[in-house]
Formats: sequence, structure tokens, C-alpha cells
Amino acid sequence: MSTVEKPAPSLLKIADRNLNAIAQRMVNKQQGIQLIEIDGTKKYVAYVPLREANWSVALVIPRQNIESRLQFLDFIALILGGLTVTMITVLWRVQAFEQTQLKKSKAVADTANLAKSEFLANMSHELRTPLNGILGCAQILLRSQDLPEQQQYHVNIIEQCGSHLLTLINDILDLSKIEARKLELHPHDVHFPSFLQGIAEICQIRAEQKGILFVYEPAINLPSGVHLDVKRLRQVLLNLLGNAIKFTDEGKVTFKVEVIDQLPADGETVKYRIRFSVEDTGIGITPSELDKIFLPFEQVGEKKRQTEGTGLGLAITQQLVQMMDSDIHVKSQIGQGSTFWFEIAIAEASQWVQSAMAASKRQIIGFEGSPRTILMVDDRWENRTVITNLLQPLGFNVVEAINGREGLEKAIALKPDLMITDLFMPEMDGFELIQHLRHTPDIADVKIIVSSASVFETDQHRSLEAGGDTFLNKPVQVDELLHQLKFNLGLAWIYQQSQSEEQRINSSATTSDSPSDKLTPSSPDVLRELLTLASKGNFNAILKLADQLDETDTNLALFANQLRQLARQFDEDLILKFLTQYEVKTS
Repeated sequence: MSTVEKPAPSLLKIADRNLNAIAQRMVNKQQGIQLIEIDGTKKYVAYVPLREANWSVALVIPRQNIESRLQFLDFIALILGGLTVTMITVLWRVQAFEQTQLKKSKAVADTANLAKSEFLANMSHELRTPLNGILGCAQILLRSQDLPEQQQYHVNIIEQCGSHLLTLINDILDLSKIEARKLELHPHDVHFPSFLQGIAEICQIRAEQKGILFVYEPAINLPSGVHLDVKRLRQVLLNLLGNAIKFTDEGKVTFKVEVIDQLPADGETVKYRIRFSVEDTGIGITPSELDKIFLPFEQVGEKKRQTEGTGLGLAITQQLVQMMDSDIHVKSQIGQGSTFWFEIAIAEASQWVQSAMAASKRQIIGFEGSPRTILMVDDRWENRTVITNLLQPLGFNVVEAINGREGLEKAIALKPDLMITDLFMPEMDGFELIQHLRHTPDIADVKIIVSSASVFETDQHRSLEAGGDTFLNKPVQVDELLHQLKFNLGLAWIYQQSQSEEQRINSSATTSDSPSDKLTPSSPDVLRELLTLASKGNFNAILKLADQLDETDTNLALFANQLRQLARQFDEDLILKFLTQYEVKTS
């Protein structure tokens, strides 16, 4: 304390540096709080300048007075930090648990899908194997010339019923492959008008059998050649048209195909947006049933109309169309009919297969050249019987083996021209057999057709990767079997000629030998070009070349005219026979 009688020493002049610093801050009228040592202990000093009174106050606060309050706040902060850490830990553990459960669920789902796939593969094999015998024997009998008409009628019923059963099996397997995302589209070039005409002709017959009218209305500006998956688009259209005919008792079913727009060109490829619509005058669909028609195993309408099918047709159809980046739309009114339509983008194709315009319906009776030996390896007698009875009448020497081990032994001994082998057999399966064949020097290059009832692409790819040349589905279709034999062995088929064809050939030969009507052939170079085109089945190019010959030389008019007539019949053999006689004479 400082009095007048006894003034206290000035804090600015004493030796205590801490008090000196406090006084200096007060004189300077500084504001704030500072932790400083006073009388040997740490204390808080709060500076409060009173500017109006020209005073400066320094308030000394014991350290424990403030820190006791701060300790409580620190404790609260510590609790909150602990809770935060605990929550983060719990969330991390929950997330880890969920990921573990998700992995377990995925593993369970994968196991279930694998079991489902194995079940479907086994079911497919077990069902298709007897079907192979049924359909194969029916096809053999139908090819017989000595079968009475009545028996031929009953055999035809067997073949139709077997084909229907095969369709039902394929529906179930197709849906399973779509759900497992194992079904892929395989587009190729095709002649579009003849593809659509073929579908229309099938439906025309069905409609006539039911006594209703079928109307096919293609647009005039449809592209000639297109690049698409013929099998899947045919499946979609036949399903929609088949349902329309099924649910129409009177009136008509109309099938329209029209070009909606030409899309911007992708490089050199021109694309069209094409709408397919199927309109009927049938019983119609109620609004409540419209929401269910695309669900699997759902069959709407009257019970008496649900006797055929699995209820999978529209479900598969919708998913196939969705794979083509579109959707099926439907509008319907009870008692007046329904309309289904969808639009897809289709690329134009210039190099489409000309032979698709008119497939040959003539019966193959043999092949040119020396006899060929076929080794058939299958553990089921019915499968071996089908192949043997189909190929022996054509001049093939067919040898049978009941498993892979026996097949390998006979292959080494016989050195066949081609082998047809099943995949799943005792002793040694088809995969192991193929691997042994490809590592046996004398028969490493033998042609191998893998034939199996397995419809899973993994089995097909695996068999081809093992060394198979081509894959043949069971039940075996005669046309596909003969096509693969021709492809693998380079065969030239001999067809049974009808009486009219024989007369036409004889007439052509007589005409060409007649001095008065002698045809003047083209040059050897042009003849060779024509023979090449004919061997490839390029009838369109032959027609163009015939027109060029007619325009450039009037002496070639009769030759060009005869060539055009043969080309328009799409008969490769007749054209080759016609050209060969002139090539021989000019060479």
C-alpha cells in the first residue's frame, strides 16, 4: 500500500521483473490475460484499462480458480472424444460385419447359382439324350422312300411332338441363361426380306389351320441385307405371332414391319430403326393382366387356352428384346384385340449370304469322291444309332465306340477322316479324348465334331478350346449335321434329282449340242470367274455378269440368257454343270 507519509516504491523501478512487466503493461493500458509468476506461484493476471477514468486495473486470479472450471470442460471434452471414438469403432465393426455377411451371401448365391447351373446342365443332358433318339429316328423314317403314307403321318406327329417338347426345354434353359447373364447375341449377315418371309409363311400356315386371316405388311423401303441375331429375333417374332394366333378365334392377325428412321451412320455402317408390330382381333387382355403378362410362369386368359407352353414365352421375349436395347409395348382392349410392338436398331449389311434367299430342299443321296470313315463316340446307343443310320445310306463308313478310351484306341487303329464325340462319358470323357487325339502324332489333325446335349456356352467353348473343330447340339438336326460334314471334310453333295430337273438338264444338253441353236460361250477367263461365283453360291453376281455379257456382245445373248435362267433358280449344281461343259471345250 502506498500513502503520502510513506509512499510505496514504484513497480516500474523495483527489481522484480514480473511485477515490473505487469506495471509496464498497465501503464501502456494493454488488455488481455496472462499467466505469470507472482510470489513464487503461477497466477493469472487480467488487464482491464479504464480509458474514461484514465485508470488501468490488473486483477490477479489464482490459477486453481480458472483451471478447476477448465478441468470440468476437459472432462466433458474427454467424454465426447471417447464417445466419438466408440461410435467410429462401432460403425467400423458394423461395416466390417456387413461386408463379411455380404461376402457370405454372395458366396451362398454363387453356390446356389452353380448348383442351379449344374442341375440345369444335368437336366438338359438327361432330357435331350432321349429326345435325340426320338427326333433322330423320326427324321430317319421321314427320309425313307418306302414308308407308307399313313405311317409317315404318324411319324410326322412323333417328330412334331418331340420338337414341341424340345421347345419347352429350351424355354426353361433360355430363361435360366438370361437370368445368369450367360445368354449372348450372335449377329451375322442375312437377307432380311427372305428372313421375314419365312416367318410369315410359318404363321400363315398356323392361321389357315385355325381358319383366320393372316396379313403380312412389309415396308417397301426395308434394307435387303442386315446384321442381326437371326435365331433370337425369329424366336421373339414367332412367340408374339404365335400368341396372337392362339388368342384369336375370328378376324385376322396382322404382322407389320416398317422403317421408322435412318440413324446417323456409324463409320461406314448404315443403321435403321425398324418397328415390328403384331396386331390381332382376339379376346384382348384386361388391365390387371397387362401388368403380369411379362412375368415368368404367368399365363393369362381363359384356362382352356393355357394348356400349352410353360408361361415363359413372353418373359423370355421381353428379356431378349431388352438385350437388343429396346422394350415390348402393348395395348389391348377386351373383346377387340391386342397390339404388341417394339423398335430395334439394325445395321445394314451388304455381304449377306445369297443362299439364304432360297435354301435347297432337295434330298442328299451321297457325295462325290472316295468313301469317308466316321468314328462315332458316345456312351448312349440311341445317339450312335441315329448318326449311323443317317450317314451309312449316304456312303459313309461309320464305326462306333462306347466311351472315350475305346474311341481313342479305334482312332489310332483306323485313322478316321472325322470323329463325332460326346462330352460326358465314362472311362474317358470327351474333353480328355480330344486332348489325347491332339497329342497323338498320326491322328493329331483329325477333324472333330463335338456333339453334346449341354446347352451351356462354357462347355461349348471348353470343347473347342480343347481342340474340337465345330460343335453340334443334341438333338441332332440332319441339316446341321450334313452342313458340318461338308464344312469339315470339303464334301460335294450328290442330290436326288426330280424328274423335271432331269428333263431340264437333258433338254439343255440337247439344245447345246444342236447345230442350229449352238450357244456361243464366253472367254475362258470369264468362264473361270463364273465357276468361282457359282461355287460360292453368289447368284446375284452371276446375274450382273450375265447382263454385262449380253450388253457387250450380242453373240453371247443366248449364253447369257441361259445363265440368267439357271441363276434365278438358285441351283448351284445346275450352273456348275452348265459352265463345266464349256470350260472343258474351251480348255
